[in-house]
This record gives sequence, structure tokens and C-alpha cells, in this order.
Amino acid sequence: MKRYPFLSTVFVRRVSARTNSSVAALTLLALTFCVAGLVAVSCLDPPARAAQQEKVSQDEPPPDLDEAEPPAEEVRSAAIAKLRQAATAEVEAAAATVTAPDPQALAKALGVELGPNTDENDVPDAGRLEPLGDLDGDGVPEMALRWARPPRRVPEPGEEEGQLSAWVLFLLAWDGARWRPSHLMEATELFTVQALPLLGPATRELVVLVSAGSTAVQYPVIFQFGNHTATLLWDARAEESRYQGYVHGNVEFRDENGDGVFELVTSGRADPGLLVFPPQGRRGFEARAVYVWDGKAYVPGKTEYSANEDYILYRFISALHLRDFRRAYALIDPAKFLKTQKPSLEAFRKQIEGTWPEFLDDHIFEARDGGATVPDDSSFELKLEDRVYTYAPAFSPDTKHLLTGLERREGR
Repeated sequence: MKRYPFLSTVFVRRVSARTNSSVAALTLLALTFCVAGLVAVSCLDPPARAAQQEKVSQDEPPPDLDEAEPPAEEVRSAAIAKLRQAATAEVEAAAATVTAPDPQALAKALGVELGPNTDENDVPDAGRLEPLGDLDGDGVPEMALRWARPPRRVPEPGEEEGQLSAWVLFLLAWDGARWRPSHLMEATELFTVQALPLLGPATRELVVLVSAGSTAVQYPVIFQFGNHTATLLWDARAEESRYQGYVHGNVEFRDENGDGVFELVTSGRADPGLLVFPPQGRRGFEARAVYVWDGKAYVPGKTEYSANEDYILYRFISALHLRDFRRAYALIDPAKFLKTQKPSLEAFRKQIEGTWPEFLDDHIFEARDGGATVPDDSSFELKLEDRVYTYAPAFSPDTKHLLTGLERREGR
């Protein structure tokens, strides 16, 4: 076929020219419509313009929620899960190398000290393997392993030191052929471990007492031992738990009623809430609470309080807070408190409502502590936005400690 290069060039130029003219025309037409649309929107009255803007905003895609940072609790949970996985893998690998019921060889394989912790405030960085006694009667003691994190694992990128637990606790039991580790828990606080027959003579439970921070409130966590493993039975720190510990208090397990099942007994200085006592002072009153096992958890049984002036004062404030005048009236010496030979409940109610109405509102009172210089000081305060009230109560000298008077002054 014969070719005509000149004609091809002309044809291409004409087509290109036509194409450019068409694009230009379309562009001009699009601009015209855009300008017309903008003019139309700008000419709308404010409500119509707002509606149009709202429609535009509704048409926009929602923000990508995956780009948001996860909550701090999720980050912490993920970090602890990763720590638990690493600790479990390390302990299982080390225990698998020991093929004899030899605690000394097990401690060497784990790289930890062997023996009981004689100092409850001593938290060795290297960890510790502690014998708990022969729980299953096979002649080999079960072992509690405190796996310490700091020398083994440092925070990874994105993790913080405070997110990671300081230690992970395991139980190791010899099953006749190997040491079987059971993960128990992880935490940062100090702890003690003991084995007790809590639920009957034939059972063996592990009790881990965890001390919470500077308050040293002790929280028991109980595991049941069987078939060379330990499983969680009850955790006093759980949300559904009804347990309430005491600041710098004491926790013990004992069979109070002789039925073979141990009760949980906790004692210490009460923290009533409506009347706050200085943390390190002499003020306050002691409480002793007994919890009983209901088959699933330890639940409150009975609570006893030491009967002193602060206890009477707390009960008095609590009763008035609930507007229970009759209960508050039972805590006073009516004639001396009301300064009349004909006291009555009605007269008491009127005096409270007229003289001390603040006791009927939602207020928190604070006990004052005079220390060794004023050992008999039972005064307390109420701090309001514009003033401070100081109260000086008086009590009967007998063991009932009834209120015989109450004076209030403004200021300290």
C-alpha cells in the first residue's frame, strides 16, 4: 500500500485541533455550571445555605477510627499479655530441661535463688523458687516461682515501664516425669504465698496475699491445687468481689466455727468515709470482719468495731447524714446534750435542724489529731468554700462513750 506521510500529518493536526477545541468548550461549559452553582448557593437564604452545607458534611466519609490510638487500658493489657507469654515460654523451656524431682536443679535451670523469702520486704531482682510443702503426698514439694521481669525484659517501643508488672508468679509441681508449671498471676506489689486446707481437710489451696501500694491493704487471691496444676478460685481484687481490706491491716484464715472450712478474717483501722481520720495519726477505730465461703467466693459474714469515742462520733454523723434522728438520739446522753431536764427526740431533731443543719447534708468531716501534746483531743472539722467549722465533742466517762455535748466554732 502506498503511504502519504504529508496527508497523515495534516490529518493528525486537524484531529488534534478539533480535540483541543472540544476540550476547551467542555471546560468552559463546566466552569459556567460551577459558577452558576456557586451563585445559586450564595443566593440561598441562611437556613437553606445551612441545610446545603449540612448535606455536604453528611456526604463526607466518616473519619477512620482505626487511626485513633487505643485506650491506655488496652495498651497495658496487651503489654501484660505479651509479658505473660514470654515468661511462660521461658519457664516451660527451663523446666523441660530438668528430668528429676530435684528443686536445686530446677532453681539452677531457672536461674533463680532457692529457699523461702525470710524478709517480706525483700524483692530479689533475680527471682526466687520457694518450697510450699508436699501438697499431693508424692514426696516432692511443690514450688512457687517468682519470675522477675526487670533483668529479663525491658519495655518495647510503645510500652512504658509502668505498664509492665514487676513479677510473674508460677506454681511448679512434679508429676512423676517432669515439672509442670502453672501460671498464677502477675503484679508489682509485694506478696506472700502459703498453702492451706481452706475448703476442707482433703483440699489444698494456695493463698497469695498481695499488699497494695503505700496503704498496704492486703488482698487475698486463692488458687485450688489438684492434678499437679493450680487454677484460680477467687480473687479479692475482682470487680464483683465484696471484700474490703483495711489500711495497714491484717489478713488470716482460720476455722472459726469448727466446720472444717476456713473463714477469712481481716482486721485493721476502719475507713468509714463520712469521717476521715489522719492516715498516720492516733485517731480512728479498729474493725474486725469475718468472711465466709459460700461455695464460689468469700462473702461478708459479720463485722465488729472497737467501741471508742471516734466510733461513736462516726455513728452519730452517719445517722444524721441519713436523717435517722432516732439512731443518733440513742448515741447521746439526752439531758446533758440538750441541756434540759425534759429531753425528747423532737427537741433533739429541732436542735440539729436549727443549730447544725450541715450534718444533714452531703459533707465529709475530718478528724483532727492533736498528737501526744493533746491526747484527749476528739475534735473534727468541716471545710466549706467560704468557712471552716471546728467541732469539740464531749463524751461520758464510761464504756458507752455517749455524747454529752457538742460545741461548734468558726475557724480553727
